[in-house]
Amino acid sequence: MLPLLSGDPREIGPYRLVGRLGAGGMGVVYAGVDDVGRRVAVKLVHEPLSVDLEFRRRFSREISVLDGVEGVCLARVLGSDPGTERPWLATEYIPGPTIEQHVRAEGPLSGDALYGLAAGVAEALVAMHAAGVVHRDLKPSNVILAPGGPRLIDFGIAKVLDGSTMTHTGTLVGSPGWISPEEYGEGSAGTPADVYGWALLVFFAVTGEPPYGTGRPEVLAYRVREETPDTGAVPADLRGLVERALAKDPAERPAAAEVLAGVTDAWRDRADDLAEPEADATVMIQRTWVLSPGETTEWPEPPAPPTAPALKATPAVPAVRALPAGEPAAGARGRSGPSWVHAYIATAAAVTLVAVTAIIAAAATSSPPEPFQERSSDPSAVPKALAQSAAPTRPAPVAISATPVRTGETSTGATEKTRTVPRSGGEAVSFRGIAMTLPKGWRLLRVRKDLACIESPNARGSSGPWEFACRPDAMVLKTGAGPGSWPGNGIDDPHFGWVVGSPMPCLADGSVWRDPNGSYDDAIGEFGLYDGVYADGSSLRRSSLARMADGRKAAYREWVIPCMANGQYVQKVWYLPKSKVALFVLSARPEDGKGYRRVIASVNLAGYRYAAPL
Repeated sequence: MLPLLSGDPREIGPYRLVGRLGAGGMGVVYAGVDDVGRRVAVKLVHEPLSVDLEFRRRFSREISVLDGVEGVCLARVLGSDPGTERPWLATEYIPGPTIEQHVRAEGPLSGDALYGLAAGVAEALVAMHAAGVVHRDLKPSNVILAPGGPRLIDFGIAKVLDGSTMTHTGTLVGSPGWISPEEYGEGSAGTPADVYGWALLVFFAVTGEPPYGTGRPEVLAYRVREETPDTGAVPADLRGLVERALAKDPAERPAAAEVLAGVTDAWRDRADDLAEPEADATVMIQRTWVLSPGETTEWPEPPAPPTAPALKATPAVPAVRALPAGEPAAGARGRSGPSWVHAYIATAAAVTLVAVTAIIAAAATSSPPEPFQERSSDPSAVPKALAQSAAPTRPAPVAISATPVRTGETSTGATEKTRTVPRSGGEAVSFRGIAMTLPKGWRLLRVRKDLACIESPNARGSSGPWEFACRPDAMVLKTGAGPGSWPGNGIDDPHFGWVVGSPMPCLADGSVWRDPNGSYDDAIGEFGLYDGVYADGSSLRRSSLARMADGRKAAYREWVIPCMANGQYVQKVWYLPKSKVALFVLSARPEDGKGYRRVIASVNLAGYRYAAPL
């Protein structure tokens, strides 16, 4: 990451900027954080493009499409503003090296890593193409080997620059040597161009070399149109698929869905030891992806957020934030005329928001606790100030010491700000007669007779050798959860109630993390390859009750669990001991906090055969 330049903005939309991640033909990509500390990548459009009315129209249209793209192996769009003076787009920040960086440092990919990459990129293309989006710039620097699997970034942006092959200035969209043959001609570049790019990525991952070598753009253009890469190094069960995808005629290439199915079948055939022979590609990635996250970029601390000024009876021209001399704000350069109106409106809105938040918080904290109809014990058994108490003395589960892999990155933003019941609506689902409503985009997966996984669009974690039934960042619904098994046997343990088993892995960001200094251990086997937890540093952050739709009140526990090297994470548990029903998230995502509350508030056990009477 590079430091901000003197002319760079310090804020874009709701994000505070801390550095530069890169720049391209469309704009500059900044590293930023939101108000809860979540890291994002914000692309700010170059000024010449921002005054191009045709570009702004296309940008606005494409952003509306990108918001609907949902894929496990894609970087999600978090926010945008196509109507401001300098349009911008924010996506989640994905840690880890790119394919290009990994190949340079570690060499080509093979085995599960190669098949996971091929499947992950194909899965991302299927999701994009289903939403009507074409990437058009697949290259090694646009795929990140994240801790939880491959992630395709910067998608859809090349198409925004122009819907045809050439830009207004006659410059090709894309990177020389990674452009499909039809993009050098007069035909349109659609989804087959992405499939061609997928084949080039697989070739590079296998060989470590660009498919068409290096050279001047015109030399690379000739090779792309007239030559075919030698695919002899590609594994035999993938070679035929790669060669079809490299066809010069777009009509002869397979669709992305066919590519994904072919890779999955080939991977499944070679992995005879998989417990579930019908597992899809994302499940296989979750269970086998063990690449090291690589070196972690240090993120400077962002400047403190501005303090809202006091509201005056006759407001003057309030300054939303004081900037150093010569420092522009994003979208503010060249603004003339009634700029004080925008400043006043922003200030008034901020003050109003602070006041409303204070009123809601006061009402929530002053409300008396509701009587507990179904719980395991008196909530007073857990002291209110437990989170600030001394560390427990009970021996910790096996933990793996490690040199820090990344620093400053946590998953502790799951604090529930209000106690209002989420609004109704969404998809009604049922598992064994237990009814609930899922937020838009969430899904329920029936894994076993007694267990189901509830996944949000953000759930994309991996559990490595632990092989949890659900992703660590998915909500689990478990029936038959008696006092002899977790979480029933730990719901009243104020120190180690979060321990599912031993050893416990670090689940920061919903995934297990490789320990670069770890090794296979005779006592704990391959678990020794992964980062562990610092059990003595764990704390029970919240112990309360949660009301459900049928009037039941579940015991609610929220733990903060630090890792040996990779920050910390939050575990949430809701438990009905009499009905023996548990819902929990091993590694809760802050952005899913509202969704968790909405699901819990909608739970109704009226149709569950073994529900305890109210």
